Amino acid sequence: MRFRHIYMGVGSLLVILIWLLTDPDMGIISNMGFGASTVATLVILLKSVLYVAVLHLSRKALSDYLDMETVFKKAMETSEGAGRATMAVSIMMLAIAVVMFAATSN
Repeated sequence: MRFRHIYMGVGSLLVILIWLLTDPDMGIISNMGFGASTVATLVILLKSVLYVAVLHLSRKALSDYLDMETVFKKAMETSEGAGRATMAVSIMMLAIAVVMFAATSN
């Protein structure tokens, strides 16, 4: 098991639990004497863990026909190939991130 799997799995579960605990209907944050804005900011910041996990899983799902390890090994034979492979993955992930942002923004 790789660190990214632990980060995405355990991190996502912890973020969801924190979201449940800080749900506005429970009133935990609004009833705090101090530090409410700090807790709210951290909870909002933790959303990125879920977005990163969904982004990673989406990239893997959309390019399941590609063996990225093989592609990168071949691309690393030349500096031009390595650069192009890296840019291709970056563009693909950026496109998925833009779609996710558009779907989740108000």
